[in-house]
Amino acid sequence: MLKLYHNDMSSCAQKVRFVLAEKGLEWDGQEMDLRRGDQLKPEFLKINPKGLVPVLVHDDNTFIESNVIIEYLNEAFPEAPLMPDDVVDRAKVRSWMKRLDDGIHMEVIVISFAIAFRHQLIEVCDTKEEIDEFLAKVPDPYTRDMERQVVHDGVEAPRFAQAIHQFEKLLGDLDKELSKHDWIVGDALTLADIAYVPYATRLEHLHLTGLWDNKPNFARWYDRIKETDGYKKGLEDWFNPKYLPLMDKVGAGVWPRVSEMIEEIRANN
Repeated sequence: MLKLYHNDMSSCAQKVRFVLAEKGLEWDGQEMDLRRGDQLKPEFLKINPKGLVPVLVHDDNTFIESNVIIEYLNEAFPEAPLMPDDVVDRAKVRSWMKRLDDGIHMEVIVISFAIAFRHQLIEVCDTKEEIDEFLAKVPDPYTRDMERQVVHDGVEAPRFAQAIHQFEKLLGDLDKELSKHDWIVGDALTLADIAYVPYATRLEHLHLTGLWDNKPNFARWYDRIKETDGYKKGLEDWFNPKYLPLMDKVGAGVWPRVSEMIEEIRANN
């Protein structure tokens, strides 16, 4: 039996559900309310001391880190393979996935908190002190410090501009790669595509599709992957109707400022 600790809108949980859907696997889920701090409760920290979702439990084995989980699922359940046959292409898939773990994932956290999640946190905390108490429970000190900066300063936090710069570079690189073939690595859907699509979705929900207004190959890829069963069952079916209007509204509100940042980045490149 597969058991997944997850959250409806978590980017990392989305990629795991995508793989589960593509492979037609049955699973039991325990959904965590991240805004309320379910992931920071002692009982969950015993399962994952990092206080993060997703966590996959399979046959009494526990796996953390979303990219590790989706590779495990692909190998444990080889039907409908999501890695190329060619060894070089498999290395390329892993290289793209490593880029997420090496920093891009943290940048989407910055963007999400600076634009939208800060409002959700403010809603459940009555005072600045309560917000700081909540953030103090985040196990990783780097993540804790970053969230504190962007929760209090929003899009004016220096880390926010850095995150926008990193995504402008990433999407440019993806657009160039996608000019050569339909998917990120070759002409078939792989774990690389599944690993990246939640981040594009998060940007779309935050009213930031202007990041790819000059990247037609990336735009076509995004439209294509949204038509897959994995996307519809792993992401779309789980979109939280309570969060989407807020994310779009606050994203639209900060878009003029973000647009200025993007124009400056493009002018200097």
